[in-house]
Amino acid sequence: MPSFAFDYSQWREQLTAYLPPQVRTLIKGASGRELIKKVETSFLLFDNKIVHLETRNAVEIEGTDALSIATACAELLTTLTAEQRKVCAALLLLPANFFVATTTTMPGVAKENLVSALKLQADSILPSLEEPLSLAINSLSATQGDEHLALWILETTLSDLFDAFAAKDIFLAAAKPRFMNGSSETFSEANANNDGKIRILDADETTETCVVIENDILKSMLHVRKQDLQQEVFQQQWQETLAQKSSENAIELNDAADYYSRIDAQANQEYCFFPYGALNATRRTAQGKQTLAAAAAVVALLFIAYVPFFLQSLEFRSLANKLEIQREMASDARQDQAAVVSFENEWGLINDFPEQRLREAMFTLQNILRPDTLTSMEVSEGLIKIQGSSNEPQAILQRLEQDSMFTEVVFSRATNNQRYYIDLRISTVNFEGYMVRYFPDE
Repeated sequence: MPSFAFDYSQWREQLTAYLPPQVRTLIKGASGRELIKKVETSFLLFDNKIVHLETRNAVEIEGTDALSIATACAELLTTLTAEQRKVCAALLLLPANFFVATTTTMPGVAKENLVSALKLQADSILPSLEEPLSLAINSLSATQGDEHLALWILETTLSDLFDAFAAKDIFLAAAKPRFMNGSSETFSEANANNDGKIRILDADETTETCVVIENDILKSMLHVRKQDLQQEVFQQQWQETLAQKSSENAIELNDAADYYSRIDAQANQEYCFFPYGALNATRRTAQGKQTLAAAAAVVALLFIAYVPFFLQSLEFRSLANKLEIQREMASDARQDQAAVVSFENEWGLINDFPEQRLREAMFTLQNILRPDTLTSMEVSEGLIKIQGSSNEPQAILQRLEQDSMFTEVVFSRATNNQRYYIDLRISTVNFEGYMVRYFPDE
């Protein structure tokens, strides 16, 4: 029965490559730049010794396995306590034989997508290597052409180093090729013609490495074992290659002392490799800070939201006190007002009885009807019924309508033999309103 091996790390790498940068940061942890900012100490692996670049102290090691390297680094930090070592982030500078360099042509890829594109093609770039890999490349390479040189390292190597350092109470923040730890000042001194191109020859007891860096982008990396150079053919090929890679701006690193002036953890951050353990640890710290910040923000928002209600409460109490004072001051006036209202309610039936102004109405009718004759007049609750004779009854009706003292002027009956019958109301008399107010049931 066939068996299928599932590589979770490789699957996770391919999946996160499709995600937006913000989501990748959330899943994988904090950015490498945050880790680099924390680096306070640097260790260099050169031949069979570990060098603490800050103090220039060195310790011999028997092998280059993770435990031996971590033990030597811990020995170099004996002056620090365990707690100090935990908060002291370390950068480990490794020789070229820990890395693999590949050159890939990827036309039209934007710098934002270069890293993701390379990770997705890791299986085809290194088909014979089935173990998961970690990648480092300067994304600005996409702005200078379609050919890109990338560095790779086994994730297991990074994890083993991180775990071994953690066992010695040291926080390993990053690992980087030792030839990429040059400071910008050092490069400026070597770059006399200021063309941005530098060749570095890194040689120790067992290997030689030639790299070409142009404007902080690794353009070429050649690596050979000195044992192979004992053969004349390989030696000749190597010398021809070095001649082709020659440059006026050349730096040779033949001893650990050559690195003493090249202590710059911030240089060439793009070529740093960050263990998942370091990224996740920083992410947990960041999440803790974010949680505290979120809690503080919630408290601040609640306080800000409560302030208006608190101010309203104070204002309400102040207004309530003023109202109570005003009520006490107006108590006598309210009693007088109550007496007036009681009097009006008791005598309003008589005081508000509509005044029909009959005398004024009679004089007004006399002026309007002259010289015609008025034979009959009835008055009831503001309604006046008149009868008389006239050669022009319609003219009388129009004059009555035009007078502001009268309203609802109509012929009550048809005229006959020049007799007219007209009903009208006195406009200032409202018996209906009086009855509704004082006799609503009737």
